[in-house]
Amino acid sequence: MARTITIIGAGGIGSNLLCALVPAIHRGGLVEGLGEVVVRVHDSDRVSEDNLAHQRFLPSQVGRHKVEAACSALTEFESDRLRVTPVPTDVRVPGDIASSDLVVVAVDSPVARRVVHSTAERWLDLRCSGDGYIAIDHRVDRGTVESLTVDQPPKSCQLGGSTTNGNIQFGYLAAAAHGAQWLLQSLRQFAGEGGAMQPLPQSASISFGTLGRLVLEQEAIT
Repeated sequence: MARTITIIGAGGIGSNLLCALVPAIHRGGLVEGLGEVVVRVHDSDRVSEDNLAHQRFLPSQVGRHKVEAACSALTEFESDRLRVTPVPTDVRVPGDIASSDLVVVAVDSPVARRVVHSTAERWLDLRCSGDGYIAIDHRVDRGTVESLTVDQPPKSCQLGGSTTNGNIQFGYLAAAAHGAQWLLQSLRQFAGEGGAMQPLPQSASISFGTLGRLVLEQEAIT
């Protein structure tokens, strides 16, 4: 039985998450025990010059669809047990994530977030700004999830002017690391491995450390 991971967004968080996850699971007992893992990546954007400072793309890839550029760099890790599939469209309706066992939102889109929050069983929503990030997942109290998901214009994970003045901030890498850990531990849970534990939902800053832990649904009930 194939396990399907859907990553929504191939920007600062998504492209780095993908490049951390795929090599980590391409061989060994975990993927062999699962049988097959399919990683789908959704994003309609194309690579631009401004992306190169903080996203996993090369100058020669400017103009290509982000998902195609990101996935093409990982083809040597693919096998009959692991497939990486680029999907150059955005997630807007529940059908876009149908059959997904795990879904990660790595794009600043209230539409995609609401689709995932309302339909996916196991999901992770990663957001970042500057050197900080927040990780929300399916275990978080529903009221908290709704309060943190408001309509707003999409924003870059970099502070204004950072890509031109060189003040690149690395919260996106912290978010990507959280996402890779969450996905790998989730796969271990599917495989029935003892001791597998997803990282807790939280907000954190590289400069100031953990800023807070989000209230889980079971804690809100009790």
